[in-house]
Amino acid sequence: MKKIIVLILVTFTFFGCGEDLEFNSPSFQGEKDGNLWEARTFSANIDGLGVLTIVGSSNFETITIEVNSTAVGIYDVAETASSGSLVDIDDFLYSSNNIPDPSVQLYPASGIIDLKEVNIERGYVSGEFYFNAFNSSGLTSINVNNGVFFKVPLSGGPLSGGIDAVCASASAIVAANLINYNAVSPGDANFAVVCNAYKAALTAQKVACGDDDGSLQTTIDGLSCI
Repeated sequence: MKKIIVLILVTFTFFGCGEDLEFNSPSFQGEKDGNLWEARTFSANIDGLGVLTIVGSSNFETITIEVNSTAVGIYDVAETASSGSLVDIDDFLYSSNNIPDPSVQLYPASGIIDLKEVNIERGYVSGEFYFNAFNSSGLTSINVNNGVFFKVPLSGGPLSGGIDAVCASASAIVAANLINYNAVSPGDANFAVVCNAYKAALTAQKVACGDDDGSLQTTIDGLSCI
C-alpha cells in the first residue's frame, strides 16, 4: 500500500501541471535542478523516419526532447529509443542516453515524455516531460522536472505561416546572435554567454529549417564556447 501511495505522489509531481496546459500560450519550460528553466525560442521537427525532435533554448542552455514516434502516448526513455538532453552554458552535454558511473548509481538514467498532441494540420506539438541525464563520464547529472512543451511550432505545419515562417524566424534570430558573436573575442568576460546563445540559435534553426548539406551542424561543431 505504501508503494502505491508513493507512486501516485511521484506521478502527480511529474505531471501535476498537465491540467493547466490549455490555458497557456505556446511555451517550452520546466525546472532544472529545482530552478525555473524557460525557453526563449523553441521549435519541433519530424524527420523522414518519423522521429519527433523538440528543441528549446534559453539563450544560455538548450534542451532537446526526442521521441521515436509521433503517436500520442507516454514514452519511457529507458525502454524506448527516446531521450532527453541538455547542453549547458559551458557546452557540456547531459543526456539520458549516457550511462551512470556505478559509483553514482547502478540503474540507468530515467525519464518520461508524455506526448499529448501532434497536430499536423495546425502545425504544433504539446506534451510534458521529465528526465535525469548524465555527462559523458557518468559522474555528474542534472534533473529536468515538470517540463511542458505547449503548441510548439512544427516545421511543415501552417502555424504562424508554416515552415517558411518558422524557418525565417529562426534564421532572423541566428542573424542577430551572429552579430553579437562577431562583436566579442574568446578572452571577453561575456564570450561564453554570447557564444552559447549563438549556438542555441543555430540548433533551433537546424530543427526549423533542416540541414540537408550539414553546414549548420558543421558551424555548431566548430564553436568552442568555453
